[in-house]
Amino acid sequence: MHNKNKIFIFLILLSVSTFMAQSQSFNSPYSTFGLGDLTFKGFGRNMAMGGISLGVRNSQSIDFANPASYTIRDSLSLVFDIGLVGNVSRISSEEGENTPFDVNFSHLAFSFPISKKFTFGAGLVPYSLSNYNFIYSVDENDDTYNPEVGRLDYLFKGEGGLSQLFFGMGFEITKNLSLGVNVNYIFGNLQKVQTVTLLESPNAHHPKVDIQQIVNGFNFNTGLQYTAHLKEDLDLVIGGTYGLSSNINEKTEFLASNILFSPSGGQSIDTLSSYTTGKEKKQFPSSYGVGFTINKANKIIIGADYKRTNWANSNILGLDSLENSQSFLIGGEYTPNPRELKAYFPRIHFRAGAYYTNSFLKVNDYRINDFGITFGVGFPIGFSRSSFNLAFDYGKRGTKNDNLILENHGSIVFSLTLYDFWFMKRKFD
Repeated sequence: MHNKNKIFIFLILLSVSTFMAQSQSFNSPYSTFGLGDLTFKGFGRNMAMGGISLGVRNSQSIDFANPASYTIRDSLSLVFDIGLVGNVSRISSEEGENTPFDVNFSHLAFSFPISKKFTFGAGLVPYSLSNYNFIYSVDENDDTYNPEVGRLDYLFKGEGGLSQLFFGMGFEITKNLSLGVNVNYIFGNLQKVQTVTLLESPNAHHPKVDIQQIVNGFNFNTGLQYTAHLKEDLDLVIGGTYGLSSNINEKTEFLASNILFSPSGGQSIDTLSSYTTGKEKKQFPSSYGVGFTINKANKIIIGADYKRTNWANSNILGLDSLENSQSFLIGGEYTPNPRELKAYFPRIHFRAGAYYTNSFLKVNDYRINDFGITFGVGFPIGFSRSSFNLAFDYGKRGTKNDNLILENHGSIVFSLTLYDFWFMKRKFD
């Protein structure tokens, strides 16, 4: 690849990452709680394998969840990974159903070796997503109906989320043991709007509350990976990570007002209360995870992860009823013949997996759990080490009991992994 083309691609990816940090969303009622949805399962290759990542080592992909994996990078090489995600869900309750859908950029990352022992990785990924819009109506048949007030519509609307910018370094301690660390900058905002519409008094003032919560700060996670050569063509990789608890900045902007709608369609706003808090230090939770993969000649790869985040010790966004979350992930990859030099089909990667998550949410004494299956395909680009990846995720979470919501959700990720020897000195152009 010529240098001009490399610079052009890098500028495009950098521009995309700037836009991506502001555009992620997923329409889910459960994103009303806490930081929103924490549903990012990794890049296309990882997501197709159930989200496993802690024991994954592959020179042609980036596994940012465990920074120790960076050391697998080939010398003189550079790997880019960029993705697009589409989300669709069927939201069901005792009141009816809804089917929201959206498409957004998913992630951007790159990694390259600095020396024989050190490898660098960086990128931008979503940390949490929040996007919801629903109405709760009160009429004559409702227990809370007040004849003096009349029928009401409560509108709940929210959007935003947090992004995670990471910079990491992997260090090869020995041939089989690697250590890594990621420095993560988490930033973004959550916007929430609550409006009461007096349906029988259109000329009355309608109460409205706007809340914007701005979050930013650093945290760190470390990782280890050990590779055991069981046989000539059989390797076992054991990995683990630990995320340190840290303080993160939180700022709240609050506005309470009355809105009067005019017959012409305009509106006037009467401010009742308005304030902005200073930056407050809040505790971000610690986390840890362990995982493994068994790799047979890069033809068959199977693995599993366990992850836990100690949300019960966190007080971010003023929440004091969060539960510790844990996830169980399993997945694998099959490539008919990764060393095939002529035919295309034997080099295609087939992937599948499953996951089960106890989320940090507990609503009406019900723990909001998430279960899903994943599968996907990786298509090599020609005979290069670059690839185009498709990943599919289908899952369920929640329940319709006690007026809660059951969500059947699906995602498809399109990701492009570009591999090139950027730092090689060529004798001829």
